[in-house]
Amino acid sequence: MEWQMRRSARIVPATLIGLLLAAQAAESPAQERDVELRERLAQSEAKAAALQQRLEELERRVQALGAAAPVVAPPAAVRPAVNAQAAPPPSASPAQAPAPSSSGRTAAARSAPGTFEVDEEAAQRALERTLTQTGALLLPVGTVEATPSFTYRRFEQTNPALVSDPSGTVVLGNQLNRRNEYTAALELRAGLPYNSQLELVLPYSHVHTSQVTPTVSGPAVDRTDSASGTGDVTLGFAKTLMRESGWKPDLIGRLTYNFGNGDRQSGGVSLNGGFRQLTAEVVALKRQDPLAFVGTAFYGKAFEEDRIDPGNSAGFSLAALLAASPATSLQLGFSQIYRQKQEIGGVRLPGTDQSYGIMTLGASSVLSRDLTLVTQFGIGLGNDAPKYSFTISLPILFR
Repeated sequence: MEWQMRRSARIVPATLIGLLLAAQAAESPAQERDVELRERLAQSEAKAAALQQRLEELERRVQALGAAAPVVAPPAAVRPAVNAQAAPPPSASPAQAPAPSSSGRTAAARSAPGTFEVDEEAAQRALERTLTQTGALLLPVGTVEATPSFTYRRFEQTNPALVSDPSGTVVLGNQLNRRNEYTAALELRAGLPYNSQLELVLPYSHVHTSQVTPTVSGPAVDRTDSASGTGDVTLGFAKTLMRESGWKPDLIGRLTYNFGNGDRQSGGVSLNGGFRQLTAEVVALKRQDPLAFVGTAFYGKAFEEDRIDPGNSAGFSLAALLAASPATSLQLGFSQIYRQKQEIGGVRLPGTDQSYGIMTLGASSVLSRDLTLVTQFGIGLGNDAPKYSFTISLPILFR
């Protein structure tokens, strides 16, 4: 019995020592993994710090060049937990790139001095804003656009005139008529349900005329006159008739009524107002980005006032618009206009019919999310056309 107890006393310490050695052997791989994870963590933190330093240096260089520098967040370091089993998911993930907007663009975080910032949420390029101004696109429902504008037109016409000398002899001379028209207008558009739009135009005009009549024995006589007055208020309704599909273009129908409430003349100067007119128009739009082609045809029925009928009118126009950039578009167009002879008391006046063309050059630039600058220059083709014209407008969008 005593011998067995001594043998047990020798076996127990040996067993304990074996267990301790086995435990130390099991802990060694875990310690090695812990050291390896710590080394990887240190390497990740060093790489993140180096990347942050490079981004800051790049941002400073871009700002020095006067451009907007996008701010990009560096990837966050992956911090695995020190555990003998398995590392949990990282506590932070790399920064995600901003989701693209509906127009496929992201706005710059900042703009350099002297430049305009275009908000990506506007989702309307200058091309689309210009198409809205030309009537080829309608506003979304619930959207209102107010467009103050200023237009200058210059007319020069040479007409034959009879001139008598002191002896009573009548000779044929040339009379020069000059006319300068200045028109300020406010146009309001409102997007309606069912792809339709309501339009209202409120104009005001100032006219300056000059008539130079030759004389036989002396200098020419120059007579000048000026007049101002309100123009005719026009109310229009437009509706999308067909959407672009394949070879088919967008098609918009428009009816415009001129109330004829403006001043017809003042001080002997004609102000081109005072006659009611109903106009029907069809606009076709075909887009091949970055180009857009617009074709328009119209017919206007004029109504007689005080036994005076100014004559019906008709015409067409063709235009091509180029999206030079998301903030700028260019326009080139041609318009042809016809007007019937005027009638007084049912009698047509010879030589009062008109037929002329106008070449137009235009540019649009987005100034802010809801503000656009539109300019257009026109060159008249024909004796009845304005010699040249210039229009500047500032559409303001209210969402």
